[in-house]
Amino acid sequence: MKKNRKTIIIVIALFVIALFFYFTNSYSSIKKELRDFAVEDTASISKIFLVDKENKQVTLVRENNHWTLNKEYIARRDIINLLLKTINRIGVKSPVSKAAEQNIIKNLAVKSTKIEIYQGEDLIKTYYVGGPTQNQYGTYMLLENSSKPFIMEIQGFRGYLSTRYFTNVNDWRSQEIFNNSFNSISSVSVNIPSKENASFKILNLGNNSFELYDFKNNKVLNFDTLSVKKYLSHFKRICFNKFYTNIDKNEKDSIIASQAAYIITLKDINGNTKEVKTYNKPGEGQIDKQGNKLKYDPDNMYAVFNKNKDLVFAQYYVFDPILKNFNYFLTKK
Repeated sequence: MKKNRKTIIIVIALFVIALFFYFTNSYSSIKKELRDFAVEDTASISKIFLVDKENKQVTLVRENNHWTLNKEYIARRDIINLLLKTINRIGVKSPVSKAAEQNIIKNLAVKSTKIEIYQGEDLIKTYYVGGPTQNQYGTYMLLENSSKPFIMEIQGFRGYLSTRYFTNVNDWRSQEIFNNSFNSISSVSVNIPSKENASFKILNLGNNSFELYDFKNNKVLNFDTLSVKKYLSHFKRICFNKFYTNIDKNEKDSIIASQAAYIITLKDINGNTKEVKTYNKPGEGQIDKQGNKLKYDPDNMYAVFNKNKDLVFAQYYVFDPILKNFNYFLTKK
C-alpha cells in the first residue's frame, strides 16, 4: 500500500513538472516582439493616444510639469501616473489557449481600446486592450500586427486592467478650477449679485503690495493686507467634486440663467482669465437639526466655468476660503 502511494506521488510530481516545462517552453517559443507590451522608460513618453470602437478618443501630451488632454484641458495627474505605471509594469500572465484564440481575437475586434505610445515623434508601441478573463484576474490584450493574444497582468495586483485604458474625456480632466500660485495672480474680482455692496476687487502689485476696491470701484485706503495675502493664497488649489453629466440641456440652461451666488474672476500675470460662477443647489428633501426642510443644500453647490460649458458639483468645504465679501478685508478696529 505504501509502495503504491509513493508511486502515485511520484507520477503526480512528474506530471506537474512536465506541465511546467510544457507551458514554459510554449511561452518562450513565442517571439519576444509578439509579447513585448511594457515600456521600460516611461519618463521619455511624450504622447499617449487612446481610441475605442465607438471612436471616442483621448490624446495626452506631456508638457513641462503637466499633461494636456485633447489640446484643450489639463489631465488629472493621478490617473496619468496610474496609466504610466501600468504601461511600465504590465506583463504576460499566460498566452491565450489555442482553442480560445480566435474567439478572443473576434472579441477584441468588436470591443477593445487601442493605445499608441510615443517617444518624441516616434510611435514605439501599439496594442489593443480587451475585457477581463472569467476570474477577473487577467486582461486580454493584443499587440499591433500580431495574431497572438495574451492574458496580461501586473504582478502583485489582483484584478483586471481594462478600466485604466478609458476614453471618457471628463474622467481624464483635472478637477482643478483654480491652480494659481500667489505670485502668478494679477487680480481677483468677486461679484455677489444678491448683495452688490459686498463685491470687491483685489490687485496684486507684487512685493507684498496690494490694492482693494469696493463694489463702486472706489479704492480702499485702509484694509487688512494679511487677510488679502491669505485670501489670494487659497487659489493655489480649488477643485470641484464631479461633473454634472446626467442633466438635459434645458435644466442646465435654467441653472446658468438663474442668479449666481458668486462670480469669481481671476486674471494671472500672463493675461489669462478664469471665471467661475457658483449657484445654490436645492436641498432636495434635506432637513436641519430641528426637522425643518432646507431650501438649499448646506454642503454642496453648483459651479459653472469654461465659458458656461462645464457644470459641476462643488463642496462649500473646498470653496469657502474664496467665498468672501468686502467686509472680510477691512481693518479690524
